[in-house]
Amino acid sequence: MVAIVFADGAFGNVRRMQENLYDGRTIASDLTNPDFVALAESFGCAAYRAETPEDLAKVLPTAFKQTVPVVIEVPFPKTPDPWPIIIPGRNRPAR
Repeated sequence: MVAIVFADGAFGNVRRMQENLYDGRTIASDLTNPDFVALAESFGCAAYRAETPEDLAKVLPTAFKQTVPVVIEVPFPKTPDPWPIIIPGRNRPAR
């Protein structure tokens, strides 16, 4: 099993909604993430950190060959807003 953790240092969707609905004001949506690699290794998992898409492409084949659970941490600055794509009627017709 391979789990990929996208670590943006926040409850990204909650933060975005607060920013959009409350004139940029946020509360309790920023996080101090643990070191996911060290945490996974402390539980006997294999763990990797992929800083770039190229890093992720390099580590995936190794991760899939492991016989223990694997955690891959992918740190990034901010989660993009998915809602313009997802909400029917805004960018595409409702079914």
